[in-house]
Amino acid sequence: MSVNIDVSFTVRELKDESERAGVAALLTEVLKTEGLDEEVSLTLGDDGGTLFVQANSDHPIIFSGFYRWSEEFEESLTSQVAALVPHAEVDFDWGYPDEE
Repeated sequence: MSVNIDVSFTVRELKDESERAGVAALLTEVLKTEGLDEEVSLTLGDDGGTLFVQANSDHPIIFSGFYRWSEEFEESLTSQVAALVPHAEVDFDWGYPDEE
């Protein structure tokens, strides 16, 4: 079964520009590996003194087997971010536009 998903996740609590650049490079590679690089954009930001990198889809993306994929994706991405920046937080905010 296929489902439309608004992709959105954020890596927060980055302390400096080198951490943010490293996370942005990691996310760029992960999105490319997952075949999402043409559909998901990265935004670099500052949230009152802590830096973040956010990924958002430009439109809903059709997934087949999303629930299985998302669990593996979340675990893998969280692990990769922790290996790079142990104190960073990864928040996933999948949107379900068909349910709205």
